[in-house]
Amino acid sequence: MELALKDAIHARGGKWDLGTTLDCKCIFSVKIDGKTMTNTLTVENTGNEAFDFQVLLHMYYLVTDGKALDGALCNVNGLEGYSVSDKVSGEEYILGSEPVTIPDGIIDRVYTAPDGKIDLDVTVSAGRNIVSLKANGHVDGEQVPVSCVVWNPHAENAKKMGDFGDDQYIDMICVEPGMLSNVPMLKGGKKTSFTQVMTCL
Repeated sequence: MELALKDAIHARGGKWDLGTTLDCKCIFSVKIDGKTMTNTLTVENTGNEAFDFQVLLHMYYLVTDGKALDGALCNVNGLEGYSVSDKVSGEEYILGSEPVTIPDGIIDRVYTAPDGKIDLDVTVSAGRNIVSLKANGHVDGEQVPVSCVVWNPHAENAKKMGDFGDDQYIDMICVEPGMLSNVPMLKGGKKTSFTQVMTCL
């Protein structure tokens, strides 16, 4: 799928609003091979001015048997040592050796890679579904550290969402890889790419 800035009208705002001097083209590709699905997002700056940006792929994983709140069956492993920014409580800390689970409430946390860690490599347990998730990102050929967001609206926020069933929070965990920090600006004529590879185990 290819999307140019001229194709997006109603979703614009800020520096990208109508009349902007910035321009870009996005290509999103999907490849399925056996038990593996690969997604790659490529963004090309087709203008002359550099711009700042972030990338975040919002992946919802189905948790079988409604077990999203059961930490033994629904969790994310591989984020040990990452810096955590909890958008709900405001807490900031370093994750220990424990897996990430959904607490008894909303979870919306950003996990930032420690120094020396570039690519993301985690395992998502979603009930009887277990998925290996790997991701990497580049800006103009330079590798960029990959962050990860873990999200679940829980009952409180699920009821406020028009496109989300009141009880669907027990059936999902959102694990979102992306480039969120220390991302270089994308210069005119240059490209950035972000790839995630999900494999059923």
